[in-house]
Amino acid sequence: MNRPSTPVKKSPAPEILILIAVSAAVFLPYAFQLTYYLDDWYFVYNNAVRGPNVFHEMFSIDRPARGYFFDIFFTLFGAYPPAHHLATYAWMLAGGIGAFWLLNVLWEENRPTNVLIALLFVLYPGYTWWVTIEYQPISASLALQIFSVLFSLLAIRAGGAGLKLMYAAGALAAGFAYPALVEYAVGAEMFRFLCIHLLVSRSQPNRFFSQTAAAFKSWLLYASSALGFVFWRVFLFESGRKATDVDLFAGKFADQPFSALTDIGNRLYISITNAGVGAWYKPLYSRGGELAWDLPARSLVLTGLVAVVLAFHFLWMRQRFANEGARAYSMPREAVALGLISLVSGAIPVVFFGRFINLSVYSHYGLPVSLAAAILLAGLVCLPPLKGLRHAILSGFVLASVLAHSLLAEKTVILEESLASFWWQASWRIPALRPDATLVTVYPHPNIVDGDLGLPEAANLIYFPEPRDERPLRYPISAIMPTDENIENILAGKHGRTEGYRTFEMVIRYDNILILAQPTPASCVRVITGENHLPSEMDSEDIAQISRFSKIENVRLIENQIPPAYAFGAEPAHGWCYYFEKADLAIQEADWERAALLGGDALALGLAPADPVEWYPFLQAYAVTGDADSLKQLARRIAGETTIRLQACEWLMNTEAALTDEVRETIDVNYCKGSE
Repeated sequence: MNRPSTPVKKSPAPEILILIAVSAAVFLPYAFQLTYYLDDWYFVYNNAVRGPNVFHEMFSIDRPARGYFFDIFFTLFGAYPPAHHLATYAWMLAGGIGAFWLLNVLWEENRPTNVLIALLFVLYPGYTWWVTIEYQPISASLALQIFSVLFSLLAIRAGGAGLKLMYAAGALAAGFAYPALVEYAVGAEMFRFLCIHLLVSRSQPNRFFSQTAAAFKSWLLYASSALGFVFWRVFLFESGRKATDVDLFAGKFADQPFSALTDIGNRLYISITNAGVGAWYKPLYSRGGELAWDLPARSLVLTGLVAVVLAFHFLWMRQRFANEGARAYSMPREAVALGLISLVSGAIPVVFFGRFINLSVYSHYGLPVSLAAAILLAGLVCLPPLKGLRHAILSGFVLASVLAHSLLAEKTVILEESLASFWWQASWRIPALRPDATLVTVYPHPNIVDGDLGLPEAANLIYFPEPRDERPLRYPISAIMPTDENIENILAGKHGRTEGYRTFEMVIRYDNILILAQPTPASCVRVITGENHLPSEMDSEDIAQISRFSKIENVRLIENQIPPAYAFGAEPAHGWCYYFEKADLAIQEADWERAALLGGDALALGLAPADPVEWYPFLQAYAVTGDADSLKQLARRIAGETTIRLQACEWLMNTEAALTDEVRETIDVNYCKGSE
């Protein structure tokens, strides 16, 4: 069989269009829906109060380059979420195009497979933090890493001195920038060396030692900027953060070398298996270990659309590349070796610092080795003599990756929309907050936060957005979650503790709390009013324990603060929760008439609560204003809610408010006796 001896010279435009089309279909719709997630709020509030210069202080202790990165991006785009998410996508797409170009340099007669590898790289499902703004520098670092390696290869292959110099300069500049943003990505230098070795071997076949010597010489030149940065980072820079302090971890080897090596070996094994194996299927599983069969319709439609695009593309590619060159047959073995060695070497800097790669909290540690993981997977799939099936199998992994990212984004959008709804409701109920209050936030979804703090930046952005020059920045109010430790401290009446990170500090006052509770997504946010509050059957036991400590006086009855739309979206439509929050506020203000009018408006619109306890402000208002007819009407609505009727009976009959005889009789007949 005759095979062509020269590379196929055809435009890469069709493959690049596929990269753009598929990645855009996956990421762009969500770029306009995603807002802020978890630590993004820390970035946004600090920027709002102190301006973009705050990022230099924020990262001066460990990664100064990120300070410049965020200064530039927040100066250009402010805190407008879509701009930052679009920028993240741009970095990911640039990295994918660079990867496709790099793969064509290594295996230029294997382009149908190369484009699939590039797609797997862009859609690497093991990385779950692309939904945040905080980790944009990691995507930027990865793109710079890819182009640094690519420019190294192009410089070696270039004929003219001018072109060689241009590529070399690009390789060195990008080689310095990528570890400056992500220092643990420096393990990619082994990937650079292996790529150079493959390229050199094309011109020096069957001469392994001379190949290696020539490759090492070239690698040393193009890796010099990255190695120079590592030297500065390790030996000259004084890290103020223990998690990135090299001396700290070097000391562990000196003290307990065997234990340190065992720990590193264990973390390395976990990292390699997660990044190289688990990343391709585990993101499709739920937390309970079951396949996520309950899939959003949009995720299924998106995956089906990509499947159709890939099918048409590869039918056309079979005609375009009917005959693959000889080198295509050596690609699987080379890809397995390149991918596996690069995967291991890329994980070593991560585990040296006491971290490891997982598929959740630490998934960002796996992004620098994502191209190695994609190359390894493709090599393994292409090893068996299954020429007709290998593209179908790799396409299946692409579709699984599309589905995994869509599921992740759909869940994140739900969490972010739920958070925005929570704080819009809180703003309707709470005009202003007293400084030094500590909020105990009960969010309807536990994954809205990832620790024992309740996203204090979101509350401060609403109630204390004024610019101020403080070092460190002191948050006027703090927010905590009802964790076991926090509950114990509240019950014990502890004064509090100071919590801080990088640029801010806040005082958590366990003796001055205000509870904001939304036990389910369908519930409204309730401000717990201390000993006089009416409990909900949906409240947890923890909230029941501490409800009496909630101080309603932390709510200030002054001009209302409005959440900024760039962070919380436009004000939601005025449904049931709006009328509930405003009525509850009117009750605190002793404006009984207004609360009663709000109840009438809600009933006229046919609105009703998901949690029966939310009828309570209206029951109070009707009782105090003497509206016995409305009390009877509400009694019929909660006829089957024995608990709420008994609670209402007890409170209404024991209230100090002056009630008419008709109202007392209505309460006795319709609430007290009706609950027996």
